[in-house]
Amino acid sequence: MRRLLKACLISLFFALSIGPVHAQDGEGPYVQLRLVPEGVLKPGGEIYVAIEQSIAPGWHTYWKNPGDSGAAPRIQWSMPDGFQAGDIEWPVPHKLPYGPLLNYGYEDGVILLQKIHAPAELPEGPVTLTAGIDVLVCKEICIPESGTYTITLNGPDSSNADNSSYFENARGKMPMPNSSPATYAEQNGIFVIDMPVTWSQGVKRYDYIPAEWGMVENTAPSEITIEGGRLTIKQQRGQRALNEVSAVPGLLLWSMEDSGPMNAYEFTAALSANPPAATPVPAPGTPTSQSLVVALFLALLGGLILNLMPCVFPVLSIKALGLVKIAEKEPARARLHGLAYTAGVILSFLIIAGLLIALKSGGAQIGWGFQLQSPEIVTVLAWLFFIIGLNLSGIFEIGGHLGNVGNKLTQGNTPGHSFFTGALATIVATPCTAPFMGVALGFALTQAPFINLLVFAVLGFGLALPYLALSFIPALQKILPTPGAWMHTFKQLLAFPMYASAAWLIWVLSQQSGQMGVFAALMGLVFIAFGIWLLRHEPAALLWKNIVRVFAVLSFLAALIMIPGGTQKPEEAMTFGEEWSPQKLSQILEGGDAAFVEMTAAWCITCKVNHAVAIDTPSTRRLFADKGVKYLIGDWTNQNPEITEYLNGFGRNGVPIYVYYGPRSNGERPAPVILPQILTPGIVAKAVTGN
Repeated sequence: MRRLLKACLISLFFALSIGPVHAQDGEGPYVQLRLVPEGVLKPGGEIYVAIEQSIAPGWHTYWKNPGDSGAAPRIQWSMPDGFQAGDIEWPVPHKLPYGPLLNYGYEDGVILLQKIHAPAELPEGPVTLTAGIDVLVCKEICIPESGTYTITLNGPDSSNADNSSYFENARGKMPMPNSSPATYAEQNGIFVIDMPVTWSQGVKRYDYIPAEWGMVENTAPSEITIEGGRLTIKQQRGQRALNEVSAVPGLLLWSMEDSGPMNAYEFTAALSANPPAATPVPAPGTPTSQSLVVALFLALLGGLILNLMPCVFPVLSIKALGLVKIAEKEPARARLHGLAYTAGVILSFLIIAGLLIALKSGGAQIGWGFQLQSPEIVTVLAWLFFIIGLNLSGIFEIGGHLGNVGNKLTQGNTPGHSFFTGALATIVATPCTAPFMGVALGFALTQAPFINLLVFAVLGFGLALPYLALSFIPALQKILPTPGAWMHTFKQLLAFPMYASAAWLIWVLSQQSGQMGVFAALMGLVFIAFGIWLLRHEPAALLWKNIVRVFAVLSFLAALIMIPGGTQKPEEAMTFGEEWSPQKLSQILEGGDAAFVEMTAAWCITCKVNHAVAIDTPSTRRLFADKGVKYLIGDWTNQNPEITEYLNGFGRNGVPIYVYYGPRSNGERPAPVILPQILTPGIVAKAVTGN
């Protein structure tokens, strides 16, 4: 996307430039232009005009497909009535690498040819044609140069001019036409061109240059093979949709020498009526192979383990603190709280499942944790954790007022408070995918709605089970410490996991909405803190008290206005591995190398821990380097339908997922291996080495 943006910005700057633009310090222009006629123009005839570019050393101009950046020259003719200019005929370009980009263009000099058609009746005497020419010339910087140039045909000296060798040399640099019936198609994210050949004997080198922008990833290598009299070109797909073009022109370069210049055939490929069949990536352990009983058991285990996840533990600790107060003296009330908490968890899971079913039925490519892909929800959760942390720290304790929101939501003495705590535990659990849970969710989301809801309900029951058991079983309640003064200190201590959770969610927001999103969320925290401060300092007089409350409400409303919206692609520096894409994975799998795919998200704590302790470590880095393992990372922080489709292909509906594709052996590649959702360096090493 950055390449596309750069290309658009350069092209826009070029298009808006008016008049000749020169380099700094008075240097330039860097392209000297002149027009050269081929000969005498006759009535009703045609003549070629050469547009010659003399390019300064180290600088370059562009071909009709400039590649990842740049812009092709533009020529606008002003001619007498009846004259017409044909299409520009382009010499074979050079590949011009520039950092992570690859462009197509010319260095030193180039001659473009254009045919001029004359009317049946020519005016007497010389004929003057005028061309407005814009050229983008680049080195470390790009400078648009433009000017107006004239050419006089049928002048006094035209009959004596002999430019035949000049034009013969120019035509010698043009690609040769090839009328072979070429076709194109897409296969697993790879652009494939197929054509018959009869002249391949003795050819040592091939190359391919696309004449249409965006059809292939320019920096990706071309794989050109010949078998059974047919030549096949394969290259990673670009950003442009196939349905945007009716035919795809291109250049096939070839040489019978190991080095030096190459010859070129110009061809046009039509859309294949019989595209090659996609090579399916096997997905072992697909959800249909799991029985309902196994899926329910795995969901229960996954829910139980969620209680140990760092995103759930702070909320669960708050509820356990309340249970300490009532378990011994009011066992019936403790049981009621346990049931309310369980109901809040299960109902919240069912609501999430219902939303998933509805959205997926409508065509949305989403999965477990989809709500954390919304900057709005992430912001509100961060504020909620911040408010609860303030309450636990003792910043506000105003009974019956809005300022007591943290206490009212999570620490009250009614079953309703326990119900809300269960709902909150469910919401903050969604960034985590516990062991056994991924397979169960993958199974659920491929079944009928009733089965789907049943699996989610059991998952919620597993999350609620430890607290429910503590509420009902006196023997387990003895594990809890005796109530005392320590509880006040412990309550304040629990504020810090809340603050840490709020800070983590703000970091997640930075990956979703960038710096402005973070600024908006932090300003929201300021407004919330100011509103709470106002409520803590209410005056005694009723009039002023009401005025202060109005301002407090306005402050809270101001916070809501600050909620950021919209997402952006995370720009986290990738020091290890490459960004995953279906095209890049397909390219690796078509070769012989091994591949390791990690699907992650900024809001997935499990993902971050696994990456830090098992993947981005010196031992794993050395292992991947020694074994030639290509490491690809897919980021699901924001919605990405391609990643969702990949997860679904393995019967999963959330991250993390780790897949190892072993290297080819005797032409065959083993089935991919799905690693556990809790990783160690040893587990990764065993998958790669097989022992």
